[in-house]
Amino acid sequence: MMSTPTTGQWLDAPDGRRWWFDSGALAFDFAYTGGFEGPPEWEHWHGPADVERWWRERFEAAVPVDGTAYRDARELRDAIARAVMAVARDLPLPDEAAAVIDRYAAMPDLPPQLGARVEPTSDRLLAVIGRDAVTSLGRPDRVRICAADDCALMYLDTSRAGSRTWCSMRRCGNRHKIRRLRERRAAANPEEN
Repeated sequence: MMSTPTTGQWLDAPDGRRWWFDSGALAFDFAYTGGFEGPPEWEHWHGPADVERWWRERFEAAVPVDGTAYRDARELRDAIARAVMAVARDLPLPDEAAAVIDRYAAMPDLPPQLGARVEPTSDRLLAVIGRDAVTSLGRPDRVRICAADDCALMYLDTSRAGSRTWCSMRRCGNRHKIRRLRERRAAANPEEN
């Protein structure tokens, strides 16, 4: 039985630092392989082999990806990115992006099985991603942009209280805590400034 993929992935910042980012949704992780605006090093897919690797890493599935499957994966990825950007900014969901996501979400995916296994294909995996996008984007109040002034990463807030503020506590959250600590120390000891 194929395991349910977890969310999150390593990102490389332009300054060379590598950090863990959990977008909260498999579909958002999928889009963060290069569908969002960002530095060129955020583009992880340069050909079919890169999508094959993503399927292997996320679904533990050796699925061949040809040129058509590669174009399909990029089409869905880019549609999800456009949709997430709109929803996170409280804008209407772009009709074209919604149509692409809905088309993939309507395809047969990988049903849960107790016995006989349904073999994964690129189309079935794209359907899984499409359905995850529909579910995730169906919670627009939980689609967020990191609160840091210098960060625009978007995520699905899956916290119980719905109070996630940062893309990552290790990155933006920690920087915010350090700034606040320095501000408190400076206010408490004005003669040291």
